[in-house]
Amino acid sequence: MLWQLVQGPKHKVKTYKKYRVNGFVFSPKYHDDSVVTQDSGVCMKAWTAFRAKRSDKRLKDAWTMWYGVIKQIIELDYTIFKEVVFYCDWVRVEDKTNGCKHCSDSNLVMVNFEKLKSTSSELDEPAILAFEASQVFYSRDPQNPNWWVVIHSPKRLTSRVDELEIPTIFQSTLEDQPHLENLLKQHGTV
Repeated sequence: MLWQLVQGPKHKVKTYKKYRVNGFVFSPKYHDDSVVTQDSGVCMKAWTAFRAKRSDKRLKDAWTMWYGVIKQIIELDYTIFKEVVFYCDWVRVEDKTNGCKHCSDSNLVMVNFEKLKSTSSELDEPAILAFEASQVFYSRDPQNPNWWVVIHSPKRLTSRVDELEIPTIFQSTLEDQPHLENLLKQHGTV
């Protein structure tokens, strides 16, 4: 498996406009711009090394929540296995130009999209594995227009969400929510 990773993907890369994983439906930011829903917000918890000051030689490790926006959803095919990754813009959380803060008055996390990490360096790690992602919404703070409130998204309301990548049959919705079938029968639709 290590040799397959070193050789790189064998086939053309596949991209997605929507992708279901971990009970969430994700989409890239460019897709969100054309619809009324917001599915590009992403967060992940990672063990991260920080410096208290630039002059510090010793790093301090801590669990950190990273917040970002998905730019692209990519499936890499290594012949033996496939892996889906989210290519993201991440908000800076590691230094004095912090793009993330905790509001003590409301107990909410806020992010500033003016302070993104660079995606031009491999050290910035713009891609994550899809299974590492959780979904968030961003709502603009009316008092501070550059800041957005982070709202963790609930998982979708179906018990079989991870079995379905793209729901194509309306019947599956009726099976998950039987009360809808009775309602449709009353109106003569089914």
